[in-house]
Amino acid sequence: MTNLIYRFRSLALAALLGCLSAGFTACSDDDPALPGTGIETAQWTDVNDVDIKGQTLIYEFDAPAKWSASTPDEDWVHILTPSGEMGLSSLRVKVDPNEGDLGRSSTVTVKVDGYAEPCVLTLRQGDGVLEKGDGRYREVNKWIYEYMAERYLWNEQIPQLQLDYTLDYQKFLDQMLNRIAAFDNVNAEDGHWSEGKRQYWYTNIDSSAPVSRAAGDTNTDSGLLIMGAQIDTNDGRELGFAVLWCTPGSPADQEGIKRGQFIRKVNDIAITMDNYQELGSRVVNGNCTLDVYDIVFSTDGIATITPVTNVFIGKWSYKDPSIYTSRILTVKGDKKVAYLNYMGFYMDFDTDLIDTFRQFKEAGVDELILDLRYNSGGHVLSSTLLGTLIAGSAHQGEIYVRTTYNADRTAKGEVGDYKIGDAAVPEGTGTYDLIPQGLTQSLGLTKVYVIATETTASASELVINGLRGLGIEVNLIGTTTNGKNVGMEGTRYTYRNYDFYFYPITFYCQNAKGFNAYSEGFKPDVEFDDTYYFPCDFGTERDPYTNLALQWIIDGSKPSVTTNSRSTMANYRPMKMTEDMKQPLTRRLGGNLQMRD
Repeated sequence: MTNLIYRFRSLALAALLGCLSAGFTACSDDDPALPGTGIETAQWTDVNDVDIKGQTLIYEFDAPAKWSASTPDEDWVHILTPSGEMGLSSLRVKVDPNEGDLGRSSTVTVKVDGYAEPCVLTLRQGDGVLEKGDGRYREVNKWIYEYMAERYLWNEQIPQLQLDYTLDYQKFLDQMLNRIAAFDNVNAEDGHWSEGKRQYWYTNIDSSAPVSRAAGDTNTDSGLLIMGAQIDTNDGRELGFAVLWCTPGSPADQEGIKRGQFIRKVNDIAITMDNYQELGSRVVNGNCTLDVYDIVFSTDGIATITPVTNVFIGKWSYKDPSIYTSRILTVKGDKKVAYLNYMGFYMDFDTDLIDTFRQFKEAGVDELILDLRYNSGGHVLSSTLLGTLIAGSAHQGEIYVRTTYNADRTAKGEVGDYKIGDAAVPEGTGTYDLIPQGLTQSLGLTKVYVIATETTASASELVINGLRGLGIEVNLIGTTTNGKNVGMEGTRYTYRNYDFYFYPITFYCQNAKGFNAYSEGFKPDVEFDDTYYFPCDFGTERDPYTNLALQWIIDGSKPSVTTNSRSTMANYRPMKMTEDMKQPLTRRLGGNLQMRD
């Protein structure tokens, strides 16, 4: 090493002496440059790997003359020593962390004065796809990829994706969905959008248990949906929790808690703006003591609150049913109106649904109010059963919903027709005999009044679209629905004693008229948002949505939402809300589902 360095320095000295002996003008820019780079010993190689977390690199080399360094990628490669003198030198380069998913490379050029060629070294920060995970879910991710490649509704771009299989399964799925979206957002209908932004993906995965709560799931909590609420009383403004629902069979239900009640204290702690989220979580999770009150509002909106109970709400496992409330109301002219608060399309409760319609039929109901305000979906077969119970034998054999798949599956002739009163399961997996049984208890209606909100999604929207495809009049009351015009074929995978449940979007839902363009949701005929008004019992005249439906039925014409129309809702008073309080506290989400093992 010493001899080589001496040789480099001797060459430089000889060149300098030659210039001096010939006079200064002999060392002009026109002199021929020495061949090569001039650098014969250096600590770098042609390709130099860099940590994806970023680092500062220090390379030593021998320079036979003055030198300079540069890079074309100053946004992530930074030269800390842009120049140096002849002799033993250090090239210092700082490289930023690679926050992207793909590897990247850049070059650094070192040019020695008097030499013809620059020395170019490559910095490589990851080769191809960066592996940023620990790899423990590699097999699960391969399973996700294979299922998506075969069945995802927008699978054309999947073979082109570069993916990191070392990530955990949730990050891997998010990466996959986002990279498909990079192709002109082809999978825009996979997910709910608001104000031009996707709020969440419909496609989802979870390990060992469903991602979130849906009707039919087994839950371990209090069974309450609550919302922060401020109300005016004679003693000032009170902050507490309004009970939006109490799940039948839950711990809270066993203690007599009801929709429309008001919770002022949790574990004897008054609810304030500083603690309401923490206390709200305790209420939802259970194993806490609640101070519960009834509320009556005066005509000027002042609340009188009456203590009902101080009660301990436990926490145990219960099964969330599909039906929360069913009533038969008698209105003007002895007209009988059926009301059904249906929370989820879950097949375990389909016999209960048939039995409820049997009661409606035996009572001779003339109209139906179907409350889907909190129903975020479920199984297509259960939705077909509900469509059968409403439409009846006059539409037997007609298409309720047709499922259409990706181009590959469509080319093979795959299509799914779910028909009114037909037991056949389109996927060729047998029959579902409850659907023809539903014909025996059907109401055979020509119109129905549906309460819907942004939560109304998937299998609930199938009811709206499916009945309209049959020519049945569907009158909507509430706010615009979610817009989930697609569905999922769920599957399960077991790996290392864990179950993984995967629900990718795999089909469109269209009605008998071929309509499926409702990704922006169904707009209501009577638009009204009751979110910020104190809740009242489901299926009563005091509930604003039910009240509007009853007005429509009684008058025979669409009601207008005016101050006068609200006057009949005795408990219908605004809650004072802050931005932080506008989301209810609970666990719930659902989807349009076909389950496959």
